[in-house]
Amino acid sequence: RLEVRMNPPAGLIITTPAANNRLASVIVSAPRSVLDLLTGEEIAVSADLSNLGPGDHTVGLQVSLARQPASVADTIPRVMHVIMEEAAQRQVPLRAVVTGEPPAGYTRDEPVFDVNLNQALVSGAASKVAEVVAAQVELDLRQQRNPYEADLRLVPVDADGNSVAAVTLDPQVVHVQVDIRRRDDVREISVRPSIVGTPPVGYVLNALSYDPQAVLVSGAPAQLAALPDTLSTAPIDLSDRTESFQVSVPVVLSDESLLLLSGQNVTVSVEISAVTGSRQFDGIPVEVVGLTDGLVAHLAPNQVSVLVTGPQPQLDALRTDEIRVALDLNGLEMGNYTLTPSVSVGQGQISASSISVLPAEIDVEIVPNVPPTATQPESQNPDS
Repeated sequence: RLEVRMNPPAGLIITTPAANNRLASVIVSAPRSVLDLLTGEEIAVSADLSNLGPGDHTVGLQVSLARQPASVADTIPRVMHVIMEEAAQRQVPLRAVVTGEPPAGYTRDEPVFDVNLNQALVSGAASKVAEVVAAQVELDLRQQRNPYEADLRLVPVDADGNSVAAVTLDPQVVHVQVDIRRRDDVREISVRPSIVGTPPVGYVLNALSYDPQAVLVSGAPAQLAALPDTLSTAPIDLSDRTESFQVSVPVVLSDESLLLLSGQNVTVSVEISAVTGSRQFDGIPVEVVGLTDGLVAHLAPNQVSVLVTGPQPQLDALRTDEIRVALDLNGLEMGNYTLTPSVSVGQGQISASSISVLPAEIDVEIVPNVPPTATQPESQNPDS
């Protein structure tokens, strides 16, 4: 795929085909030794437009080879459809489109360009140049709280704001300034939740988050200047809270003539959890399950200690009889074994993070269950 060289006459511009579509393929016939050395740079494909004017034209493609002996067997395509228009240029105004305004509580002036007369020169085919109504930049000021400056690339646009292709702008980049400042009648003030009380014994406040963390207050400049740097919400009482919760509370303003612009309430998320502790239960009997009929198991030891770690309030309420330690002997025949017992605590209502059995393993001896032999009474002496 070789580029077709096309040079339009002075004052004309090629509009079709586009520059990236002016390609052709060339089949070359030559001795193998020549073909092995031939490169695309040694093949020139061109179309002569010198005697043509504006309009539609079908032109033949011409090929020249720099390496000999070689000849052109075919060119694909052999002709090309070319449209030329008169070149044109004109001045168009610069335009700034603000896609995002500064945060509430801030105001801005109109954007200022560093280009004389706020104009740009658009050049290209006459039909394309006629479509361009402005050279435009877009400004997103949503995060800007201070004067804004930037070098931005201009985009040629039509009456509907759509970009116009195949034209050039001079200059291509402009420097833009926008003065942004705080409004005198609005002040942005941080806010914080007012927390009173503490969770009951055994519970603790882990985390607290809230949104928004600042509010906009409107009022007279003197009133706004007298406000503190931080406003508080209505009180949130934790005295009887044992679980995490979310609540919406109003922001408190001391002056009723002031107005909250960003909403009256703050959403507060409070994370409360139980204090974690450990408690040891001693003398827990080991139950045997699954023992085959006719066998008996001897355990050493037959009582264990259980160490439970979890929420302290639940540990304080846990009773010894709610802890069960079991040894599963299913499928075991007579013999000696060392087994690990299983443990259950509080029938699942205890959210224990760790349970340990001391000792962790129990020695088991399984023997036949032989009833004791009855003792025969001594016979009485008839002489006694």
